Amino acid sequence: MEKTVSVIIPVYNASFYIDETLRALLSQTYSSKAIEILVVDNGSTDGTEEIVKKYPVKLIFEREKAGPYAARNKGLLQAKGEIIALTDANKVPDKNWIESGVRALERKNSHLAGGDIIFELGNDPSAAELYDAITFNNNRNLVLFEQGSATGNLFFKKKILDELGLFPDVFRSGMDIWWTQRAVRLGYKLVFADKAIVKCKPRTFVQVLCKSYRVGKVHPFNMKQNGKPASFIFGQVIRTFAPPKINPLKEKLTEKQLNQQFFYKVWSVAWLSKICMGTGRARGFLFMNKRIQDFT
Repeated sequence: MEKTVSVIIPVYNASFYIDETLRALLSQTYSSKAIEILVVDNGSTDGTEEIVKKYPVKLIFEREKAGPYAARNKGLLQAKGEIIALTDANKVPDKNWIESGVRALERKNSHLAGGDIIFELGNDPSAAELYDAITFNNNRNLVLFEQGSATGNLFFKKKILDELGLFPDVFRSGMDIWWTQRAVRLGYKLVFADKAIVKCKPRTFVQVLCKSYRVGKVHPFNMKQNGKPASFIFGQVIRTFAPPKINPLKEKLTEKQLNQQFFYKVWSVAWLSKICMGTGRARGFLFMNKRIQDFT
């Protein structure tokens, strides 16, 4: 008998994306009888609610606290599946996404599995979209080398929530890495599910800068959690403001087979992104001695 799976998607003004995501989830190779889809609306005002209601999914509302982790937590509290599958409204799962994620958990005797996140770039991507594609949501590296995973493509056995608890919801970004790395330190096994693939829509220029700040704010907490001393963390904060190195950036573009025609525009976006990330890291450094749950 197939394991029951609860798919949780937090949404906020996702009318541009949510149709395609839900259609993909309702066309999975995994038995539809074993899947429940929970869409958690976090206060949308753009018609997202009306679109979601067209589909045979469960629509939940989190209106008391803003943020994707608060929305995910609301979904987790109502999920009935033995396995939790997390993704986002701007990601489109392959048709065998759930089947592959569940198999990774079962075959590798693991507790968590992070899948692959592939960016979908148009024919004429902007510099910000190119930078986003080579920088954020590299779940392969996160899982294999940092023992963490993004919630844009994460499977885990629901029973581990008994010890781990819900996601801290005081930040808008980075708590998925904090939570999954904590799970690994507590002895839970995290594996990479290479065949569980979602395709991601890239961010705009402003969204990239906002993402950089939000992610940077959490980095000092993650570094401290991983045993790094304050002197090391402070050094990382300062180094973040340095201009990006040219060769590694070119190598990343080449590795992803992306257009280098506008390389220096991408480099400019990278530096502005680093400045925003460094500002976030500086803020996080000032408060990193507080418990993550108490940070506001």
